[in-house]
Amino acid sequence: MSADAMPTLTIGILSNQCLVWLGLQKILESSATIPMVVLPHQERLLAECRPDVFILDLETEHDVLGTIKQIREAIPTSKIVLLCGLGDKDRTREAFAAGVDGIILKVQPPEVVLAVIEALYAAAKPSAALERESVGKMGLELAFTRQVESDPPPPGWPEALTDREREIIRLVKQGLSNKDIAYKLSISDSTVRHHMTSIFDKVGVPNRQKLLIHAHHVRATPV
Repeated sequence: MSADAMPTLTIGILSNQCLVWLGLQKILESSATIPMVVLPHQERLLAECRPDVFILDLETEHDVLGTIKQIREAIPTSKIVLLCGLGDKDRTREAFAAGVDGIILKVQPPEVVLAVIEALYAAAKPSAALERESVGKMGLELAFTRQVESDPPPPGWPEALTDREREIIRLVKQGLSNKDIAYKLSISDSTVRHHMTSIFDKVGVPNRQKLLIHAHHVRATPV
């Protein structure tokens, strides 16, 4: 492994639904920015494998609070992400209060799922100590504001975006890293970073993860 190679992120999925497990495995192991491996589905996942991230399926985990407590006591360094629908608001709030690090809605596209996990990866770095709280709040905001009909529709893409910036946004939505984007567009990594900074400023988001969330909200509006 080279000095710059990123360690593989191991993920355990606690769900009794085989299709959920297989679907998440395909999404997570397709990450172009962070190498991820979904651990084999087994009952002794907690005791034996000690994954970096747990994904708890709220629909099939009947004692979610107990499971969260067990994970926190056994593997304090593991991140916990709740997988839930829009109908279990009370249980989702309880789980968030119990200490989950992020929330993924089942209606969200693969790009947002990857963004949440990648944000948790970034949160493990000392330079991003506040990211954990940001990811959790992001999940709650998505979970409890989407169904409020009186809310104004989300803003579309700013007209100030250049054609190149719109092209880069489309590639980001596909899960490509800055390096991959640079290769695909035959430009330098620094040029991609310059475009990304400009995109963040024009769209009004602080980072790549929030850009993907914005893209999910305005998915009906082409970039």
